[in-house]
Amino acid sequence: MEQTISYTGVASPWGILLLAGSEKGICCCEFLGEKELGQLLAHLHNRHRPVQLRESGRALAAAIKALERYFSGELSSLDHPVHLEGTPFQLEVWARLREIPAGRVATYGEIAVRLGRPEAARAVGQACGSTPVALFIPCHRVIAAGGKLGGFASGTHVKKALLRHEGWLR
Repeated sequence: MEQTISYTGVASPWGILLLAGSEKGICCCEFLGEKELGQLLAHLHNRHRPVQLRESGRALAAAIKALERYFSGELSSLDHPVHLEGTPFQLEVWARLREIPAGRVATYGEIAVRLGRPEAARAVGQACGSTPVALFIPCHRVIAAGGKLGGFASGTHVKKALLRHEGWLR
């Protein structure tokens, strides 16, 4: 059965986000940055086959409102429902990331330990890098050992800005 995924662009203090979701929840929230909108839509289409994509901010109004409240500092975490597809390990990592409160961070190794797989820090990093729903899955709150920021799909400058916004960095 073909599902419908609505998408729209959302302005943030750190750039334009592609926001997309189905009746199950948000399935994409990615900073456009240097990426082409067409590339992200093609990736979205391939990830959720069979799918019909339609541009509609109205269908995403609740998520957009939550993002606006987050951007303004009124809301610290985005508890909006998400519709994720990934490996069982990715889904487990992403669920753990949602437990990290705003203004706090965890290391890749700490997440691996929480999963009962202390040797899996690198795999945790890969799962963080592959989350399709930035901000809703706060992968920016995961840092490398020793306090180094580590990577971020939208660039470390965006990761720093998000951590400043949430009060972890000054």
